Amino acid sequence: MHAAGRLTSEDIHISTQPWEQIDVDAFVCPTNSEGTLSEYPASKIQELVGTPLAPLISPHTPLAVGAAFVTPAGRMRARHLIHVPNTATPGGRVQVEEVLRATSAVLVTCMVKQFRTVAVPLMGAFDTGILAEEAARAILSQYRAHRGEFPLTVYLMASNADEYDVFETAYENTN
Repeated sequence: MHAAGRLTSEDIHISTQPWEQIDVDAFVCPTNSEGTLSEYPASKIQELVGTPLAPLISPHTPLAVGAAFVTPAGRMRARHLIHVPNTATPGGRVQVEEVLRATSAVLVTCMVKQFRTVAVPLMGAFDTGILAEEAARAILSQYRAHRGEFPLTVYLMASNADEYDVFETAYENTN
């Protein structure tokens, strides 16, 4: 791993490990500006945490797309969750620009909190989102372009074979 600066191929990994078992400083929880955790993948993360997150999030809402908020990760092995909106409303339509801004917010949060490891699920690519390939490319492009003061290792969290293939294709196409 490099000391600082731009992320390299060695700093970005695709993981199929169960989300609750990955040992990282922070796990990204894509949500909406209202902070509701009703849509996937936030709904899955809320289930894995085991304790209600709404009381921790609601005092800080509405949260702008491009902002982030950190909470404990409950029963997950990750030590923190980075809640980051990629749409204004629950179930709202997600655009590529919003995935880019959300990913940038995660990077800023990692640098401010000095997180060295972060797990990122595919965000913005579901019923009201963009194509999975576009979302994965947007996420990866932000991490590849990042120049940080501290080293960071990123785990792209694939929850199934399709997501793995999407991340792998985006990874190969952005190298």
